[in-house]
Amino acid sequence: MAKLIPYKPDTERKLGFRKVRKDIVDEAPPQLNLFRQEREVQILRHLDPFEKGLQLDEKNESLAEKLYLEAVRNSISVADAYCNLGIIYARRGETVKAIDSFTNALVKNPRHTEAHYNLANMYYDAGNYQLALTHYEVALRMEDIFPEIAYNLALTYLCLNRREDAIEALEKYLEMVEASDQDQARKLISLLQI
Repeated sequence: MAKLIPYKPDTERKLGFRKVRKDIVDEAPPQLNLFRQEREVQILRHLDPFEKGLQLDEKNESLAEKLYLEAVRNSISVADAYCNLGIIYARRGETVKAIDSFTNALVKNPRHTEAHYNLANMYYDAGNYQLALTHYEVALRMEDIFPEIAYNLALTYLCLNRREDAIEALEKYLEMVEASDQDQARKLISLLQI
């Protein structure tokens, strides 16, 4: 008789947070730019606080946080700003502030896919798989072309001992991604079908 090995949530790769991004059009034609830094400063002057926060998010988290908070105060892309603030707090390990920010994003926009997805990630990390499941399912219903949701949903189903649902979510994930990104999901499916 084969020995069953229980699934442990921390042994599989959970796909990370998803930031809200907006396309910022750069009107200048591409060319050799000898004054790149000056140009970046000039571009930032014409952006709203949320867009400035986006530009600085990866480079200067604390300044991005201030800009997102300014965007919230000025009612500019409020749900998006709260969502990105939540990611900053989550990276810092400030779980309560992160959950609060994602929840505030949902208060402003109950159909905010990234906020549902990121909140689900927080609940998954905290071991609250039922709440994670709810938010992953809502996010997938709203945006069924977002493969990370399907993959993390499958992992959540595994944590809840719902093998068939996990296989179904992994198969959906396989439909959404390139062949080069399918190895991990295929391995999981083959292990679940034993």
